Amino acid sequence: MTIINLAADPMSTVAVTTAAAVVGGLVGAVATVLSARLTSRGSVGAAARAGADAYGKAVRETRLESYHTFAEAVRSTISKIQDAANATYTYNQSPLNERQGELPSSSDLLEIADPIGSAAIRIRIAGPKVVAEEAYSVLGKCMDLMEAIGEYVSLVRSSPIMRVDDPDTNIIMVGSPLVRYRDVAASLTTASNALAEFLDVARDHLDDWNGQAA
Repeated sequence: MTIINLAADPMSTVAVTTAAAVVGGLVGAVATVLSARLTSRGSVGAAARAGADAYGKAVRETRLESYHTFAEAVRSTISKIQDAANATYTYNQSPLNERQGELPSSSDLLEIADPIGSAAIRIRIAGPKVVAEEAYSVLGKCMDLMEAIGEYVSLVRSSPIMRVDDPDTNIIMVGSPLVRYRDVAASLTTASNALAEFLDVARDHLDDWNGQAA
């Protein structure tokens, strides 16, 4: 009778066990490496997001401050020009012997609007471009307003005994525009409307990222 021995070879058993251990070790090592990479990527991604958020917050704060400074400068200028226009009107309408104060000089008027230019430059730097363009549009309306009040004051100064705003007063100007109180009032309204439009645009684009709306 032939007897077949099915017992496992001890050497084979050792080899199989060793191979299994090696394979198991490799699988564990790969899992560890993958886990480390995923954790690293997650950390880098979180750090990048945190950095982007911090940068976005800094940009927002810078823009908000520059927009607010510009709007306040324009609002102050409009208010002071309104006061100057009212004072000039009252001065001209008063009898000669009852007039009080003096008409504003050119330097006085220029000083009123001086802060607007610097504030507009800050917006041009802070951006975005669409808001900077709107700010310079407001600046243009304010320049028109300054020209109007300047011409009005000049007209009153050159007509000491004439009430230039009376409807029945006929004035012929040569070499310069005829600007009365109502024209200054119209320029004031235009500048105020331009400021309101600027604020709307600034609000809508406060969080723009590289020119794209947030």
